[in-house]
Amino acid sequence: MMKYIQDNHYLVWTDALHARELSRQANNRWDRGTYVRWAIMSSWIALEMACQDALEDDKISYSFKKNVDQAIQRKNLPAIQWANGLWQEVTQLQEFRKNCTHRFLKQSEIFPGEGEASKAVSIVRNAVKDIYKRSGKTVPKWIDDDYDQGWARKDIDMFGTGYEVKPGMVLGSPHNLRFAYTYKDHEYTWAEYPPDTEPDDLFKQMIASLVHPIS
Repeated sequence: MMKYIQDNHYLVWTDALHARELSRQANNRWDRGTYVRWAIMSSWIALEMACQDALEDDKISYSFKKNVDQAIQRKNLPAIQWANGLWQEVTQLQEFRKNCTHRFLKQSEIFPGEGEASKAVSIVRNAVKDIYKRSGKTVPKWIDDDYDQGWARKDIDMFGTGYEVKPGMVLGSPHNLRFAYTYKDHEYTWAEYPPDTEPDDLFKQMIASLVHPIS
């Protein structure tokens, strides 16, 4: 997929998507933890930049919640409810980011699973849309980009791992049914389908279609 990146906001967002995909392809928890933390950091930066842009205040990142509230009050915009819903998830993501960056209070924060990267991307995407709509501004198109190929390996190209995007499916969504296999210690995606797809026959098709030893 070709991407036309015109601004730094989109560039940071592609960092988050790339890191998320690398976390899915990682062969061990050390690499996975690195990529997940990268995805969380980049997602958070994208959110801070979006809030600065939408609320026209470049100081927001220094004390996020306080400065967002003050910028919203100055513009007489609808207040954010931090105690529940989406923005509660944002505060939880911020706390997780702080722990990953500064404290490492638990081993799970040193070696977070791939799901944490997907969660961060999803939360930030929704929050970016909300802050622009709340500000009465157009939501940037880049926030709907949800695709990255991860590592571009020669051995992937050799075996032709391109796959069809099914109608009604959001490519890269954590809710998709993803058929994958491992070859030479690398995980490859064979196909992705909508969440309600019946997997048994498709799994058999995948096995029958592969010509090299896999797990």
